[in-house]
Amino acid sequence: METLTYLRELLAVVWEVATQKLTMRSIPDLGDIGESLAGATVLVTGPTGGIGQQSATEFARRGANVVLACRNPKKGEELKKELEGAAAAEGRAVPNLEVMELDVSSLASVRKFGEAWESLGRPLHVLVNNAGIFSMSAPYKLTSEGFESHLATNYLGHFLLTMLLLPALKRGCTQRGAPSRVVHVSSKLHYMGSVRRGDPNLSRRYTSLTAYCQSKLLQVLFSTELDARAGPSVRSVAVHPGEVLTNVIHTLPGPVRWLYARLLAGVLLTPRQGARSTVHAATSPRVLAEEAAAPYLHSDCAPVPPSPAARDAELARWAWAWSVDAAGLASDRDLAPVAGGGAP
Repeated sequence: METLTYLRELLAVVWEVATQKLTMRSIPDLGDIGESLAGATVLVTGPTGGIGQQSATEFARRGANVVLACRNPKKGEELKKELEGAAAAEGRAVPNLEVMELDVSSLASVRKFGEAWESLGRPLHVLVNNAGIFSMSAPYKLTSEGFESHLATNYLGHFLLTMLLLPALKRGCTQRGAPSRVVHVSSKLHYMGSVRRGDPNLSRRYTSLTAYCQSKLLQVLFSTELDARAGPSVRSVAVHPGEVLTNVIHTLPGPVRWLYARLLAGVLLTPRQGARSTVHAATSPRVLAEEAAAPYLHSDCAPVPPSPAARDAELARWAWAWSVDAAGLASDRDLAPVAGGGAP
């Protein structure tokens, strides 16, 4: 049964790749999605390329104070100068951009970042957990802290970051009089994912696809559980950006990368197109209204049910407890489960 489910979801992904540009023709351009962010503070992880860069660029264009949380601060400074130059050339106000160093694959780096932010008492209005890896064809790899690389980068680091920034997000709600938002850039591939409770590091029977799908499922589980636990001051939404042509193929051999880019360029979305669901989740008032019952957005910005595994309340509670322990989160930073059984 599990094999049949996996194959069915794989075929669904293949079908989406083949048809997404046709089915999404009616979706507005990125610049026409959502609303203004004037005066809001927005933090984007992984902002120097792909969907993260397009999202950060759009947030800056809308008047937000954008924090570029980068593993490589030099690249962040280069992007900052690029966006400032583009604004000047277009006659717009120079955007308020700030570069901060953050490596989400390192829990130590995340803790340092969270402590630095909290020491200033700064509010935060939107957190976009965008940074991620898909090391196709790469061998099994553990971080220096002993976590499988996809698990650490795509999920666990962002779990800890979000929990450390919850006080700032709640201050943001108090300041603006509207819920702050956490946006998790996930993937439709979470439908193909499962969580190995006895071996979340996937030390046995490892493939990069299995690791990626598990990390994306954990993101959606966390997003839904956070939305239930955090209360009305913070909304949490996971999004699927679509099948996007990004640099995730960098680990493949050169000839394969060349073929991938040329053969699939006609059906894959551009990073700008892929950023639409992220910007919608971060700015649209609809996210605070009718989408409350389905905190997972498809690439067309419509709320859809996540996978059955992502709706498993018991699995969500287990993943939360495991993450608190794995991240070494202090008990006073944890959130109590919702009475009656966790996430809906």
